[in-house]
Amino acid sequence: MLNDDLLAQILNKVDQEEGRKSFSEVCKQWLTVERLSRTSLRVRRRMFPLDLLTKFPNLVDFRTTRELTKKRKRRNKRAWFYPPTDTRLEFIAKTCPKLQTYMASFFETRHVQSDGHLGTNGLRALAIGCPKLSRLMFQGSRVVGNAGVNALLQSAHNLKSLHLDVNSLISDHAFRAIGSSSITTLELTYCPNVSDVGLGFLANGSTSKTLRKLVLERCRGITDTGIQLLVNLRSLEHLELTGLNQVTDIGGVAISTIQTLRELKLSAIWKLSDRTFFALAENCRNLEVLVLHHIGLNAPVTRASIHAFSRHKCLKYLALRGFSNLDKSDVEIVLGCPSLESLVLDKSLIGTFGLMHGNSAGRMVKFESVDKPLLHFIPTVW
Repeated sequence: MLNDDLLAQILNKVDQEEGRKSFSEVCKQWLTVERLSRTSLRVRRRMFPLDLLTKFPNLVDFRTTRELTKKRKRRNKRAWFYPPTDTRLEFIAKTCPKLQTYMASFFETRHVQSDGHLGTNGLRALAIGCPKLSRLMFQGSRVVGNAGVNALLQSAHNLKSLHLDVNSLISDHAFRAIGSSSITTLELTYCPNVSDVGLGFLANGSTSKTLRKLVLERCRGITDTGIQLLVNLRSLEHLELTGLNQVTDIGGVAISTIQTLRELKLSAIWKLSDRTFFALAENCRNLEVLVLHHIGLNAPVTRASIHAFSRHKCLKYLALRGFSNLDKSDVEIVLGCPSLESLVLDKSLIGTFGLMHGNSAGRMVKFESVDKPLLHFIPTVW
């Protein structure tokens, strides 16, 4: 009979979730070994008992779209409601002390305390009880508020990555604490109460030295003033801006002066024009990856600004999506960039450039659908 150590070594060779599930169904010993060796768990079931976490003491990645608590029927008696409490976060902290990644995704808006589902005491306990906690992901309009973020950052000293998605409670008040932290990654998606003031805390706090990746998507309170402040982020290498309706060429030109920038994505920013792209081609000398997606509706981007990147010395990857006015000559000019390794165009243009296949230039050109995630900009998996 195989001992637990040998079984664990065998199980470590199994990568697929279905394979691990089949392994655990062989017998009780194999089930125990699977639970003890499991390092990640994602809960999607509504009636997952909180006590079951004691069976997984070595978790480093725990993600839940259902709060873990005793069931209670709603008034309509057809569904179950799970109100999170500080006590349950404290239980997670005690049960999973090795936790490095924690994700909470809830969209229930009723029966929620004023500062969100997750209270300050529970979040503080999570940060203290899990000293290796380095990545936090919160999704939902009322999952966590300003006070909760402040409590976390005061105690989570190893936190490096913070993701906030569809949050209506987070505002500039939380950014005073975020700006004083040492995080390297910050992703904000549809946080309508975040404004230029919040970005000011990032640019003038300790994050000005540590922040390497910043994602701002559909944060409507951000204007050119906030984008100009990003110049103070001295370690910023990766920047994604999507759906920022108030950003114009003033902000676009400011981005071009960030000398540390290596990867840039600009999407659905309608007020940008040639002025921004000439500046990026001339000033952003260390840029290696550039993605332009549906840019310049109000002031269309011309071919000349795209041609400007043919003289860039570092650019390796260029994706142009929503540029239906390009022809074969434009592509040939862009491919003159000495450092360029890959040019990605809309799949709808494959007929226009089909004749380029078969030569060295054709091998550099790739055609992908608009909804396919790009290699360097794969979205966070919730």
